[in-house]
Amino acid sequence: MKILKYLLIFSAVALTLGCSGNDPDPEPDPGPKPPKPSGDVELSLDRSVIHANGEDAAEFIVIVNGEQVTEGVTIYNAQTNEPLSGLTFTTTETGTYSFWASYEASNSARVTLTAIAFPVPELPADPKPDGRAFVRKVLLTQFTGTGCGWCPGMITIMGQMLDEEDYASKVELAAAHNFNSDDPCYLSQRLDQAMGVSSFPYVVADMYMGFNNYNSLIGLKRVVDDSYARSEALAGICAKAELNDNTLVVHVGVKAGETRDFRVGAWLLEDGIYGKQSNYTGLQGDFDTHNNVIRMADSKVSSVDYSGYALGQIEAGKTGEHVFVIEMDEKWVKSACRLLLFVTTDETEQKLVVNNVVSCPLDGEVEYAYE
Repeated sequence: MKILKYLLIFSAVALTLGCSGNDPDPEPDPGPKPPKPSGDVELSLDRSVIHANGEDAAEFIVIVNGEQVTEGVTIYNAQTNEPLSGLTFTTTETGTYSFWASYEASNSARVTLTAIAFPVPELPADPKPDGRAFVRKVLLTQFTGTGCGWCPGMITIMGQMLDEEDYASKVELAAAHNFNSDDPCYLSQRLDQAMGVSSFPYVVADMYMGFNNYNSLIGLKRVVDDSYARSEALAGICAKAELNDNTLVVHVGVKAGETRDFRVGAWLLEDGIYGKQSNYTGLQGDFDTHNNVIRMADSKVSSVDYSGYALGQIEAGKTGEHVFVIEMDEKWVKSACRLLLFVTTDETEQKLVVNNVVSCPLDGEVEYAYE
């Protein structure tokens, strides 16, 4: 994803001593595949998550040459290539299921469904059903790592900025520890590469504007000011999250302020992680306690695109929905975790930038926030 660099004058020393990250991790094995897609057969589901109670059902939707068809279609379990008996699916077994469709001599690509052990949580009520003017926040992604000796400089000015309510109220902060793999906060998902980051420390606003002068509080504030002023909120976000054992289910609603295509993503954050921080700056502070750490970024489109899951076009005043299912790692402290939920859209010539972001408790909800 292309990032607009925010050009500032800063010392040659800072530029020369900027840190570099590790080599990328290999892509995971995508698993078994259906027969090669052919023709113009498109398969989708009316929902991606169901309750594994034998009654909650997902419906298959098959489009051929732009028209929905129900006759002459066969749906197959992609794991076994065994045919299903109809165009709906229920189960009493939790897990992830994949399917493909056959119509005449053509096959579709594979679609995936998750069955969970409890009902999908319901979205909170809309406090202003006719409202379209939403509160907007900027997503700041801070690229850092315990082995980055100049990162305490960026941590310091970030903290100074967020001590001011005028700025704290405008942003949500996430820390991507992509620098060194022995970092207890290390994120193997390479958000740095997706956002074009090649030196540390670095901050990216809304997946759009980059900043690397860790000596300039004024410069960091300007990035936030410019990002906030770049666009009004084109969508609002509501959500309900429910945690059952180690399974986190997040039902997200996106309400459009104007008609356009949107995507949605969910990042899981954790506070209070201890990790000995390298410090070349001479600055004093508690740099060994790391907050806002991204533990999981559930928004991957490709290795260079973490803009989220497509919701398609949403008409102004209407809503789109997506359900995230995240398996919590045992080492993550649940009481110290929360979610950042964001929407992206092509609001400018730079495709798919973050337009809005909200924070949601791990086992709670957030309503649409209106101006």
